[in-house]
Amino acid sequence: MRPLTPVIRLAALATLLSAAAPWAGPPPARTAERADSAAAAAAVPGAESACAPLVFDPADLGFGASVVFRRIPNTADLDGLAFLETGVRHVVLVLPEWPADWDRIAPLGQATLPRDADLVVVLPGYPPSRAATAAWNMLRQPLRIVMVVDGPPADRGVILELNRLRGLERVIADMARPSRSGFERLQRPLAFRVLVP
Repeated sequence: MRPLTPVIRLAALATLLSAAAPWAGPPPARTAERADSAAAAAAVPGAESACAPLVFDPADLGFGASVVFRRIPNTADLDGLAFLETGVRHVVLVLPEWPADWDRIAPLGQATLPRDADLVVVLPGYPPSRAATAAWNMLRQPLRIVMVVDGPPADRGVILELNRLRGLERVIADMARPSRSGFERLQRPLAFRVLVP
């Protein structure tokens, strides 16, 4: 009977604590921090919705940080990553739109990524032109592109362009009723995301 005494004491303590005043939530400073971070995320159109589906390979057991840019970083930005103590595993770019051509992403081609790091690019919608698709094919970096779209493209020829996009790893479609219709010729993994209000 003696070993049960600590259990009875813990049960009595839990009862007393539950009778105390109910928890009023986080302190106001924390609430303000959350509001500020939500406002910052809202400042970039589609930023929060674009980040939500991003899941890295569960077989990737490497240790390191994922550094997120909401713009195309310059050479100095990428060179500065070498000084992070934990090392960098992924450089993630969450862009508000497709870069129009090679000139917009050229700084990525001139920079050296940290050792063993890859470049993950999250792009909204479909490419506006062939030049936008071709630009990513000219980039010689370890590249993974994740596209977040609203449904199948109006022009089925866009799917053929996507199949030629070297770094395209996955397409994620935001659809109320997920369907492969319109994506039949896509030669990359397709995932669906249903946003519930």
